[in-house]
Amino acid sequence: MSMKYEFGYPAKTRIIAIRNLVDNHNGEKHYIEYQGKYRDLPVVEVRIELPVYRIENVRTKNFQKEYLAKNPELSKDLFTADPYSIEAQESQHIILTTLVKRANLLKTFKDDTTQQTEPLICTDEGVVVNGNRRLCAWRELYYSNREKYKHFQTVKIAVLPNHDPDAVYDLEVALQIKKDIKDDYIWHNLAADYKEKIKTIDININSKKQGKNAKEIIELIECYDYAESYLKSIGHPDEWSLVDNDFYAFQRIVKGKNSLKDSPAEKILFQEIANCFIKNPEATKGERLYSRIPKIIPALHDISDSLKDTLEVRVTEEKDDLDDLWGSDTDSTDSTEEVYLAIADAIKNTDNPEIVVKTANTVIDRYDQLEKEKEDKKYILNQVTNAAKALDKAIKNLNDKMDKKGVEKQIENIEAYCLVLRGWIK
Repeated sequence: MSMKYEFGYPAKTRIIAIRNLVDNHNGEKHYIEYQGKYRDLPVVEVRIELPVYRIENVRTKNFQKEYLAKNPELSKDLFTADPYSIEAQESQHIILTTLVKRANLLKTFKDDTTQQTEPLICTDEGVVVNGNRRLCAWRELYYSNREKYKHFQTVKIAVLPNHDPDAVYDLEVALQIKKDIKDDYIWHNLAADYKEKIKTIDININSKKQGKNAKEIIELIECYDYAESYLKSIGHPDEWSLVDNDFYAFQRIVKGKNSLKDSPAEKILFQEIANCFIKNPEATKGERLYSRIPKIIPALHDISDSLKDTLEVRVTEEKDDLDDLWGSDTDSTDSTEEVYLAIADAIKNTDNPEIVVKTANTVIDRYDQLEKEKEDKKYILNQVTNAAKALDKAIKNLNDKMDKKGVEKQIENIEAYCLVLRGWIK
């Protein structure tokens, strides 16, 4: 009995079929830059079952990890041992259907009048470099109703001259990542790719390819590392969709931790408190997580004092006999670090992270009120300072060609206001 292929023909069959079509091609061309040259790729028509999805697709990098995490019976090397096996391709199709739904592509192509307008871009081995989601959407529709969607029975592909891995990656970056970075490429997929590539490609070279600077890439990797630890801490390792929308929160945590340079214990405590906020985003007093989390830092000491009582943290300090005899002047820094670590450990092990958020919020609200009161006290000074800056700017830009009408009247008003302010000062 012959095997029924829906997600890619065997490698040899793909290669021979594409080579024959390309060798006899004298029709449509598709123009792109590839390997530093502007090329006219031959466009050929193949059965929709023939191409294979590109497993190394940046867009699906972390969702493959999540798929394996949620399907523990599958081999951990499913996507790497043989990327073009039936099992790997079927699994990739399932992952892509989620992204297809996010992009509303099924709805787009359900309309009979919406057909393929641009070719998929494939390697000479039939691996789809650009157009994986479109191919997935067309397959979903065609396999659900082969008569209604018979226009997807065949698809057009523009064939690259080879399948060089580095060149293919560069093409994906050029065609997709740079263009769609803010829309379709979820932050942790990009970060996973950066982290992987930094092992083999100089970060300055890679950042230039991505149209970013090295500092941005390093920060994104730090956010990725933190998110990875967070998912493990909540018992959902590699379930990356849980943090799809939390990049700015993780960014603020990374920036916050980096600002706490002198105390490792402070960093750990801050991280554990921030974890609780991410677990309970609805408890941020109407603020965005990325706005609320930085407020933990200036209030950290007072928050720790409150949490020490709330969580009933007890720190047993060991004293040396000489300390009892002579007294000790080294208890402040060391004991504070111990207390912070003990509180952090209590937060990590609590079954009630909501109480941590509630306690922290109480302190943060108090700090916010104090800042508001400080700002209110400086209101007059701030307004007068702004007025002085405006006058300074006006004087620096004096020009005889400017209209002088009404200026005298405004100067009189300013002088009158100044008299009132002088009286208030006295």
